Parts: sequence; C-alpha cells; structure tokens
Amino acid sequence: MAEPWITPEDARHALEAGDGKGVRIAILDSGIDLTHPGLAHADFDDDLAILSEGGRVSLRESGDGDVFGHGTAVAGIIHQIAPAATLGSIRVLGHFKESRAAIIREGIRQAAHRGYHIVQCSFGAPARPQDAAVYKSWIDALYLRGVHIVAAGSNTGFQTAEWPAHFPTVIGVGADPDGRPGLYRAGGGLIEFATRGEDDSALWPGGGTRKLVGSSFAAPRVAALLARILTLHPGLHPLLAKAALRHTAEPPVA
Repeated sequence: MAEPWITPEDARHALEAGDGKGVRIAILDSGIDLTHPGLAHADFDDDLAILSEGGRVSLRESGDGDVFGHGTAVAGIIHQIAPAATLGSIRVLGHFKESRAAIIREGIRQAAHRGYHIVQCSFGAPARPQDAAVYKSWIDALYLRGVHIVAAGSNTGFQTAEWPAHFPTVIGVGADPDGRPGLYRAGGGLIEFATRGEDDSALWPGGGTRKLVGSSFAAPRVAALLARILTLHPGLHPLLAKAALRHTAEPPVA
C-alpha cells in the first residue's frame, strides 16, 4: 500500500478546514487543571503522573492537576486551535528533581503505548553529548512508530542546542522575535519553525489566566496546526508532515 502523502495545497486546505478531530495529542508537561472553565469542552483521555522515588520510576493514573501551571497553558493553546483533538495529560515535570530523563522516557513510553499521534514537549535540556543516547533512543522509537514529536526550542535563540528539539526528526519550534501569529520557517538551524510565543490570556490553574512568553507557548501552536492537518490526512508520516508544514510556512524569520 502506498504511503499517504499530500501536496502543499492539500496542507493549506487542511490547516483551514481541520479541527483536530480524530487526533490524539499527549501533553508531556507539569500536568493540566482539567477543571479549568477554558477546557470545559475539551476532550480529555488520560491524566497520568510519572513519579520517581528513591530512583524508582512509577506511574500514577491520576495526575492530580497541574503542579505549577505550565501544562494548563499549553493545553489551552492547543484546544483553542484544534478544539476537536483528544488531549492526554502526562505529567513529567514537577517538584521532583531526580531521574528526570527516566521520568520523561516513561512518559514517552506511555504515550506510545496509549496510541497518541502527537507528543507535545514544551521542555528542553542542554544538548550534552553524554545524554545523546538517552534522548535518541525514545525519539527514534516514536519515529519508527509514526508518532510526531513537537518540541520547544531554547528561549535564548534558535541556534542554542537543546534536546529533544534539536533532533532532525523532531518538529522544533521557537518563539518568533516579532511576536507574529503566523507560522514561519526559522532558517539556518535545527529549530525549523517559529511562531508567536506570547499569550496575553493563557489559561492558568484555578480558573484564571495570565500573560506568558516563551518558546514553550509557541510549540503547542504548531502541534495544534499539525493536528489540523492530520484530521484530514491521518497516517501521514512524520517526515512528510514536517515537509508539509515547511511548504505552508512563511519565509524564514531573521
């Protein structure tokens, strides 16, 4: 059977007509306040927390909300752009500091096992050579399963290397320095896309909002745009989806 592919015109149509229906997005973050009024009509599936105690990683089937607000803001942005997508909260960030790489790896494993199409990662770690194998192992595993990874780049610039955003099979996203809402190509590096990273009324735990700025809030916009494409073109290979986004993006930002 031929692998699904789309033309730039198909991608542009999907970005206009898609709403995320049929697409499952795993949000690996600080948890999500599922009771927030801004998410009242969102379709949620899993609410998980990956924990580490004494170096042992465990799974809890209730994420117990958002431990510091980040994930709720990310979920709100995705829901606004792709309102029919199914969201899953997998808490991998929080108060715990030990075994961070192992926690993230288990969160990724859970996302793949539970059938998510997109994994949204608004976090990053310095691209130290000694950590390359840890990140590459799960990035490669998702790629081979056809799962799309969208990750936030560094807030210090498109060229600052962070993982997972700086792996070529990942859709790396930075904040457009001019704050423009459209999708742009970020030329000259492994962070290939840029969009608005500022939100004046991002959802915040407890039912409120606050102003937030950073690449963490640019990446979910691109994850939601990808979900709109996958609504009309399910099964699209990660490389073809990335190419479709490149063809529909505006010329590179400075």
